[in-house]
Amino acid sequence: MSTASAIIETGPQWHLHRFDQVDDQDFSQTRWLHLSEELYRQASFLDQRIEPQALATATLSLQRAVQFLNGDPSPAPATRFIFHLGHCGSTLLSRALAASPDILPLREPLTLRQLATRQTQQPMNDSLLALVMDAHARVFRECQVAVIKATSICNNLIEPVLASRPDVKAVGMYVSLETYLAGLLGKQSPALDLRGHAPARLADWRQIPGAPALQPETMNDAELAVLAWLTGMRHLVAAAATAPGQFQMIDFQALLESPESCLTTTAEFFDHPDSVPAIIRQWPDISIGYSKKPDEPYSAFNRMKTLQRGRMVRGDEITHGLRWAESLISKLPSLESCQSYLD
Repeated sequence: MSTASAIIETGPQWHLHRFDQVDDQDFSQTRWLHLSEELYRQASFLDQRIEPQALATATLSLQRAVQFLNGDPSPAPATRFIFHLGHCGSTLLSRALAASPDILPLREPLTLRQLATRQTQQPMNDSLLALVMDAHARVFRECQVAVIKATSICNNLIEPVLASRPDVKAVGMYVSLETYLAGLLGKQSPALDLRGHAPARLADWRQIPGAPALQPETMNDAELAVLAWLTGMRHLVAAAATAPGQFQMIDFQALLESPESCLTTTAEFFDHPDSVPAIIRQWPDISIGYSKKPDEPYSAFNRMKTLQRGRMVRGDEITHGLRWAESLISKLPSLESCQSYLD
């Protein structure tokens, strides 16, 4: 059996990790990691941070990878997605759903981030998207479904992902802009996250018709947070309006206030109602750990304290951010649907 056929035919044990450029050619090579099901369940990030834990690695040309996946006669299982704004409970939701053995979590695969970045520079490559969808849809058992939690800068993929296959479903997690500002500004080091993803968000911002030029290096934390929220939120509300059968929005606050109802609705929307008992049973334990590092304690109370700190210490910046967002929305018709989610 060739390396290519072994990787494709053994299912999710071989994870499509990333695309590489060879000799300056656009995405001409694929990198694969051998992962156990337990690694999938534990990992908060399937990006460069998972590489040291891989059991083995392999490289295939993009052409070979596409050839073998396209030649697989079995239809790819229906895939589910969690899109989000960042810092709004998406990892917590992923871990809660993964309490069911019938749900296989894939958290922040690097390939999606690569496609999202590429999408801001050139039209979507359908063959690349199909390869990612097919590779990440593979599961260990027939009863399983893959639930992919994208990175927060991947919301520009929602439309092509939903359009690619009618059986794909996704949820979009969000918080109001006021809560988003309070949460980020209440953290010890908000700038690290905000400035790290600023180039990708700025590239997405430039796709908005009539969007004014922005210079991240001159923007304060509140303005960077507004940029992050607006660029992400516009894709969520657009998907909810145009594809309600495939996409639903989830307010993080609703998950915290009514977890059983929210988790039940989500599992049923993802066509896995039989998973609800296991999810609800393990929610109390899952909800008291920091979702990205489950061994560290964290809870709704900790989140409330962070929000209070942000509102108390940086209230003027929050007010400035809200007013700036309102000003931008008033000038850009494509952002009008975000208005009702400001506070």
